[in-house]
Amino acid sequence: MIIKILGHGPWGKALASLLKHNEKNVSFLKREERSSNQDILILALPTQSIRKALSFVIFPDKTPLIINTCKGIEQITHAFPHEIVSEQYGEETKYYTLMGPSFAHEVKDKMPTLVNLGYQTEDEMDEKIRRLFLTDFFRVRLTKGVKALELAGAFKNIYAIGCGIAEGLGYGINTKTKCMVLAIDELQHLSKQLHFPSDKEATAGTIGDIILTCSSTASRNFRFGTLITKHSVTASKEIINSTVEGFYSLHSLLSLEERANIRLPFADFVTSVVQTDKPTQVKQAFQQFIKTL
Repeated sequence: MIIKILGHGPWGKALASLLKHNEKNVSFLKREERSSNQDILILALPTQSIRKALSFVIFPDKTPLIINTCKGIEQITHAFPHEIVSEQYGEETKYYTLMGPSFAHEVKDKMPTLVNLGYQTEDEMDEKIRRLFLTDFFRVRLTKGVKALELAGAFKNIYAIGCGIAEGLGYGINTKTKCMVLAIDELQHLSKQLHFPSDKEATAGTIGDIILTCSSTASRNFRFGTLITKHSVTASKEIINSTVEGFYSLHSLLSLEERANIRLPFADFVTSVVQTDKPTQVKQAFQQFIKTL
């Protein structure tokens, strides 16, 4: 079985370390490298790069098998990774999404970790894919459905920016925990309104990922939130010097709110701060927002 990974960053390397730990044949693809001999393709690159990168990869004479690990929403189309893949390869694609609280450096250091593997249809391949990544330190729970996981994977980055704002303004754990509760409530409401069901096995990839990303300075999105309380959005992105997925996912917020016919006050607050881009006004805006909920 030939496995190829699109994305040679820290997360792609962490995934490769898991596969090699299980003695699997794995290699990396460059973003514009043509490939046609892979059995499984793993996506581990920024969501904004998925569509172009996939245009160079074909699966001749076999059904494409894709494992997504990207967390975000395509900026122009508002498409989730599973929708981009379906447009590229068709609805017959065998598709999985691997989501959960899992910083790359801790996975490489073999820290105990729990994630979800979302599947679309139940068959014997689901367990085989799970076991590709399964180790005694990296545990994987199967859950039916990919939409709720990918929604959480995108929105947890938006909410991490909000929690980072609280951190940057000097608020303590009480306030940041309140922000996380608001984030979980909003995400669950949005998922329900969009008819993106999840089962009881999906906790790691939904709530767990919010807890991780919204509470750690190791999160790029959290750090971006702290930075925009003191610097411009442009300067903050330059300091991070890496993809801040939550920044791009914000562009799809209004579209999803209209689709679900709801408002998301916490996500709206984050959008307002980023769009206004005035660090001196962030404290007042946060105080106004946090006392109303």
